[in-house]
Amino acid sequence: MADIVIALDIGTTKIAALAWNCQTEEIVDLVSDANLGTLDDLKPGHHEQNAECIYRTCHNLLNKLIFVEKLNAAEVRSIAISGQMHGVLLADQQLRPLTNLITWCDQRSAELVASIDRNTWPAERTGCFLHSGYGGATLAVLASEQKIPAGAVALTIADYIAARFCGVIATGASHAASWGIMNVQDNCWDRELISRLDIPVDILPEIKPEMTELGRLNVNLGLPKEVTVCLPLGDNQASFFGTCGFGNNSMLLNLGTGGQISFPLDQFDFKHELETRPLPFGGFLLVGASLCGGRSYAYLKDFFRQALKEFTGQEFGDGELYKVMDRMAAGSHAELTVDSRFAGTRLEPGLSGMIENITVNNFSPGALCRGFTRGMIRELTGMVDRDEIGKFADVMVSGNGVRKNPLAMEFITEELGLPCVASDSREEAAVGAAMAAAKATGLV
Repeated sequence: MADIVIALDIGTTKIAALAWNCQTEEIVDLVSDANLGTLDDLKPGHHEQNAECIYRTCHNLLNKLIFVEKLNAAEVRSIAISGQMHGVLLADQQLRPLTNLITWCDQRSAELVASIDRNTWPAERTGCFLHSGYGGATLAVLASEQKIPAGAVALTIADYIAARFCGVIATGASHAASWGIMNVQDNCWDRELISRLDIPVDILPEIKPEMTELGRLNVNLGLPKEVTVCLPLGDNQASFFGTCGFGNNSMLLNLGTGGQISFPLDQFDFKHELETRPLPFGGFLLVGASLCGGRSYAYLKDFFRQALKEFTGQEFGDGELYKVMDRMAAGSHAELTVDSRFAGTRLEPGLSGMIENITVNNFSPGALCRGFTRGMIRELTGMVDRDEIGKFADVMVSGNGVRKNPLAMEFITEELGLPCVASDSREEAAVGAAMAAAKATGLV
């Protein structure tokens, strides 16, 4: 009889659920659906999602997964959850939402963040600076506007869904650290910072050890009554496990809507341009993030689509356009220099991208596609200290921005000097959450 872990990954645009066989280390089955929780007609700079809508999607996906023919529900041992980081919602003690989920995309705290002197921010404790969209900054704005009701508790969306499934309100280090107000070295809320930001300390949930079994499932999903719900894991850490496993000899480069480069550390270390995040089972993850990431190539695709429509009157699909762009990039002997920081950076939000090195001989669609591809890669690889690279055997890659673009993998190898290996996992974050839950509960 197999041991099965069911895992949810709650992304900003998509939610996935899968069943993971702990013995064969394979996906039994997988279902997914769009995250339809995003709200329209908000104030400029605001980005919110309906938590109840997200819960219903998660519940429906689990129902769909549990009743597929491939899965024996009696073999399910636990539920693991991964989810988008940085965002925050307020709920009451009965887990009724008091606010929407204010996501990592939200910019309402930009003015507050700009007013903070980074020289006085204790990044050696938090592992990061405070940025717009981080839960600590969002909570500070809500507190200043007196929008935090008495008795409220602040949660990430993954923590909220876990609590709805088992009734236990808590968070883990990976999600708590993503708010920017946790002392990641001492594994506790940083009370000095919380006081400085005037955030009511009693709204912050207890930080439990990562991958703790929170409690038994108390929602009727047709599963055995012994099934437990594990403390959620941040999607960055989950993706690292799901792609690189539990070893420490691989880097991870993910390029999707955004972009991240991550590599493990045995001990805490902070670098100004990067973030140091807690890693379950010991150590830390050093992470560099690009805000535009794969969207920069999508911007170029939209430019070509608009131009083609103006010239021909025809509409072309994304897949068709990307295929031609990839072919032109691979076949071009010329390459423009592209700075892909079109959305700025977290430390310098006012930065804009650039296209350079244009001459009378090289301004072609292929050279532009080639330059955009390298620009996306170089922004991420440029965040890594050259001395660090030699510690790793290879760089694992995930995300459609590289998985579907062979030239991107070639550029990664050129920039880092390491073999580039494409992940064969589907839904890396959900797989990583399942793997971590299985390890933490002794199933593997």
